[in-house]
Amino acid sequence: MAQNMNSYMPVRVYTGAGCVRQNEGEFKKAGTKALLVTGRHSAKACGAYQDVAETLDACGIGFALFDGIGQNPLLTDCMKAAELAIAGRCDFVIGIGGGSPLDAAKCIAVLAANPGMTKEELYSLVWPEKPLPVIAVGTTAGTGSEVTKVAVITTPNGRKSSFRHDDIYPVAAFGDPLYTHSLPMEFTISTAIDAFSHSMESYFSRLANEISRCYAVQGIRIALPVLEKLALGAAELSAEDRETLYHASIYGGMAINVTGTCLPHAMGYLLTEQHGLPHGFACAMFLPEFLSINERIRPELAEAFLAAIGYGSEELTALLSKLLKDVHVTIDEEEIVREHGRWINNGSIAKGWGEITADMCDEILRKLGGVR
Repeated sequence: MAQNMNSYMPVRVYTGAGCVRQNEGEFKKAGTKALLVTGRHSAKACGAYQDVAETLDACGIGFALFDGIGQNPLLTDCMKAAELAIAGRCDFVIGIGGGSPLDAAKCIAVLAANPGMTKEELYSLVWPEKPLPVIAVGTTAGTGSEVTKVAVITTPNGRKSSFRHDDIYPVAAFGDPLYTHSLPMEFTISTAIDAFSHSMESYFSRLANEISRCYAVQGIRIALPVLEKLALGAAELSAEDRETLYHASIYGGMAINVTGTCLPHAMGYLLTEQHGLPHGFACAMFLPEFLSINERIRPELAEAFLAAIGYGSEELTALLSKLLKDVHVTIDEEEIVREHGRWINNGSIAKGWGEITADMCDEILRKLGGVR
């Protein structure tokens, strides 16, 4: 019997050069005053902020700006931004940036519609008022947040914690690959690997179906030639390569929109939180072990995956090793013991095949090679 093709992705997506200015009608439909949510520099450096601001001006839409979102958006900053939106009577939110501003925009949309909401109320997913509409303007090729109902936020205890809800899907998403041209090469590699991780983890999820695996395979297949260039030390990428990576990130986003992520993301959060490793690199550190687990537990699935992307297991592991050659993490036994509890009944890890215990996760950390 064929697998199901269940899928829901209600985001209107626009890609290509100039897509923001060419589709001002989407901003008019969203509301009359926007809160723009960005990082501190990148949205302006790449030209996205200017395109959005001038488009809003042309539409007669007012806006306020919150540009205090860091690489791992803090719930406390989202709360500050929500207060700004409430005070300014903003009726929709525009996130401009990579995954952090886009995820923050989704969170802010909930908080701004529900003044005084606590962390517990936010994560309960029972919200008295529907979130404000969100428009996502992506400026990196990795997150896929433009097309998902997920927001990953760093809570006051320092841990990244996600929530999922149909009401935080962006009403529209814009992906102009020109915005990615200003990204430093290290950041380009990290975000590209994040998109690769999304597709690979989604493929091996218990929740995967025919449509999500189509997205996952296509995302990986088109990204691999560009990743090979990056692995060989390419100093720059062509406009076509940049566009390809952006498309790969959208495929990855649509894949995890069906399945969510698995072990590499769950364990990768630790390396970002405690060791400051960029998110994409942190997740990729666990991809070789993730592939090995699936080759052992679901050999037929792993064989189908490798055949679909046109790579052998050793070849793929070697490519990841080259991309991660400058990434090093040292984890001591005390940290492994301290973090043991976070792998118990971990929802993301449970989405993978087989029973991955907390003890097994401890061993995976030890195998990273930097244990003191």
